[in-house]
Amino acid sequence: MPTIEFFGCDPELRDEVECQIRQRLVSEPFHRDCVFVESQRSLVRDWHGNSRPFVRVSTRSAERAARFRAILADMCDLEVVFIDFQPATVQPQRPS
Repeated sequence: MPTIEFFGCDPELRDEVECQIRQRLVSEPFHRDCVFVESQRSLVRDWHGNSRPFVRVSTRSAERAARFRAILADMCDLEVVFIDFQPATVQPQRPS
């Protein structure tokens, strides 16, 4: 499930960006798997104190990571996190 998070956005900007992201993703086959994380307001500042909001997308699919970069690169500062999940080859024994 691709996770889309917003950092440093005021609530109005966050809602606007989410709406634009939803519009751009609607034709993607994985759009219904996406979740949008709303958390407490955060501030993101650069070295000089200027506001630098960004969107972070986390996914376990390299293909989806590439699609997010292509779809959203011109819209917002974007951080794409590809999660390389590897299940254990041998399941650990649980205490009885």
